Amino acid sequence: MTRPTLADLNDARERLQGIARVTPLLSSNTIGGLTGRPVSLKAENLQLTGSFKIRGAYNTITRLSEAERGRGVVTASAGNHGQAVAWAAREAGIEATIFVPESAPMAKVDAARGYGATVILAARGSTTR
Repeated sequence: MTRPTLADLNDARERLQGIARVTPLLSSNTIGGLTGRPVSLKAENLQLTGSFKIRGAYNTITRLSEAERGRGVVTASAGNHGQAVAWAAREAGIEATIFVPESAPMAKVDAARGYGATVILAARGSTTR
């Protein structure tokens, strides 16, 4: 795998215009006091799906070929990544299947389903064929 170039990053930024929210940097005096340094936190929890993972999911899914889109997407995730993939797939008009551990928070499972994904709960150590 090659490292992304500056052009790749600029292309991704363009694809994400109007998709990923521009989130603020917030100063944390509490953590800064504990560390003795200024600390800023990026509020990516304000993204539509609750995390920065919407960026990678959307960027990847929108670059799929027509043949790949026709097959849909599959991922395994206990939470935020699954939600991001489910949302991005819905926006692209393709199917998404998310394998989720049975122990995953139901709020995360329900969110992925709410975005239109097929969610398959998997027991620890189980295999699906």
